[in-house]
Amino acid sequence: MRLKDRVALVTGGNVGLGKGIALAFAREGAKVVVCGRKEDKLKQVVKEIEDLGAEGMSIMVDITNSQDVKAMFSEIVKRFGTLDILVNNAGIYRSDDTGVQDRRNHLDLVTTPIPARSLGITKNMSDENWKKMFEVNVHALFYCTREALQIMEDKGYGKIINIASIAGISGISAHSPNYSASKGAVVAFTRSLGYEVAGAGICVNCIAPGYIETDEFMRGINSMDPETRARFMQLMPTRRVGKVEEYAALAVHLASEEGNYMVGQVISPNGGLVIAAN
Repeated sequence: MRLKDRVALVTGGNVGLGKGIALAFAREGAKVVVCGRKEDKLKQVVKEIEDLGAEGMSIMVDITNSQDVKAMFSEIVKRFGTLDILVNNAGIYRSDDTGVQDRRNHLDLVTTPIPARSLGITKNMSDENWKKMFEVNVHALFYCTREALQIMEDKGYGKIINIASIAGISGISAHSPNYSASKGAVVAFTRSLGYEVAGAGICVNCIAPGYIETDEFMRGINSMDPETRARFMQLMPTRRVGKVEEYAALAVHLASEEGNYMVGQVISPNGGLVIAAN
């Protein structure tokens, strides 16, 4: 087992990619802590972790509150004595009706012969929507990283995996400028921090996923009419979205000793989408 007895925290580990990573870590022998804001889903993930023969723990927390984050790390240390791996997975995107429509408009713009025009998104975005994206996707990630480093630097070992997005390394998500900017910040933070703490035995890297076959994402795909769905899939040379297990396997690699020479890297499994976009 590649992560035997390692203690890992996966933020947003109750659903989607976070859950997939948490379960993959458990299969490799890690003790896994998942945090989030939906107690029933957190408890279900812990049950699945325990069913795999691993030790699990769930914590209800608002990670945009730095004091709550500090308290969460104290709970982890009290229970397990340390923390070896942090996966900063929690994040939000534009899921409201306006965001959905903007994504449809963007898809039409890049896959149909309509006249060139502005999508008109940034000029109409509110202060609140801009700031909220950064509170969750950037500030909360910083709070968790800061607390993890208090533990990892003292013992000279740690693995930090930040989950960004292809939106942070390309213009593919022009429909969501606030999301793209926040994920770009995660990419830059990964590179800077990776250099800063490498000498302390801490490996910081980033996964910048393309589209992921989560329940939520597939509901969006299945809500499209067949013609729109076909145009969307045409964007990817592989003609499919990535499986949660494929991304989770990469996280295991980075969290294990196999990833010890990976420092400050941004890896983007995306089925060729970014190649096609660039």
